[in-house]
Amino acid sequence: MSNNNSPWGPKNSGGGKSPWGGGNKPSRPRPGENSVDLDNVIKGWADRMKNGGNGGGPNRGGSRRGGSGGPNLPSFLGKFGPFGIIILFALVSMLLSTVYKIDQGQEGVVLRFGEYSRTTAPGLQFKLPDPIETVQKVNIDEERTITIGGDGRENLMLTGDENIARVTYAVIWRVKDSADYLFNVKNVPGAVSDVAESAMREVVGKSELLSLISEGRDEVAEKAQTLMQEMLDEYEAGVSISQVELRNTKEPLAVEEAFLDVVSAKQDAEQSILRAGQIENELIPASKAQADKLIQEALGYKEAVIAESRGDADRFRSIYKEYKLAPRVTRERMYLETIEDVYGPAEKIVLDNNGGGSGVVPYLPLDQLSNKKSR
Repeated sequence: MSNNNSPWGPKNSGGGKSPWGGGNKPSRPRPGENSVDLDNVIKGWADRMKNGGNGGGPNRGGSRRGGSGGPNLPSFLGKFGPFGIIILFALVSMLLSTVYKIDQGQEGVVLRFGEYSRTTAPGLQFKLPDPIETVQKVNIDEERTITIGGDGRENLMLTGDENIARVTYAVIWRVKDSADYLFNVKNVPGAVSDVAESAMREVVGKSELLSLISEGRDEVAEKAQTLMQEMLDEYEAGVSISQVELRNTKEPLAVEEAFLDVVSAKQDAEQSILRAGQIENELIPASKAQADKLIQEALGYKEAVIAESRGDADRFRSIYKEYKLAPRVTRERMYLETIEDVYGPAEKIVLDNNGGGSGVVPYLPLDQLSNKKSR
């Protein structure tokens, strides 16, 4: 400074007072040392801020007077030394801590003396300075994943039909209430994992193994997700389950081949059922057609028998009518017609009675007659 004066008095006079309590200023650090020259720091602050005070420059006695006669900031810093700087930095830090920013996809949870006060939305926000109010930022859009089973570990569960299944699944979740997420449950990921395993075991315990490893996987995942959400809501964990994904559902390694045989047998049974259905579709129409044909034939035979019977009855009535008019002639005619019907198709041998008294036995070719019958 001008006139070789410092804020504590004339230089090298030995009469100025120092804020360190002694008559002399503290020694400066040697070159190469990392200590801070607090005297120069205070001097620099005083030089930079003297024009922002209330009045004139320093007096030789080490005091400053403003236009109003009161002390200004440099004199305050000069009075308290490094402690004033620390207080100033503390005040600035407290003022800066009243403003904070919440990014998109986040929520800010404000604590007042360690107790929950409010939840703030994304954007520029204000609060009381630290440590009166503090803020914790929580990402509510991030989807977190917990995988249970896999990586060479067998997660064995008992099914409803008393079989054992290896179940590997992933739980995808996110934060839906920041305050509940921070304060109601101590270890939220661990709680989600425990709840997921408990819910999955309950659902698998009510399902059959073949359904679990085949067409029933989606239904099991939906039921497990619903049950997990109910349990976490009961704990007020502030968590939302987005999805439960069944990645692997198999039988235990020790019985894998046996279950493969069971699955193969089930597929063979389904193929046999399909083939039987095809045969059924072919045989039933053919059988119905044949049945319809037989019914039509039976109806035709019925009509023919009835018509023939009616014709025989009509013929009998006509013969009876003629018989009543001429009984002898009618009997003779009926006899001749009957003899004609009986002997017409038969082989006949006619013997002449005129040679009966000659004593010669007639020759009958019976062998030829039998051959004719066989033909």
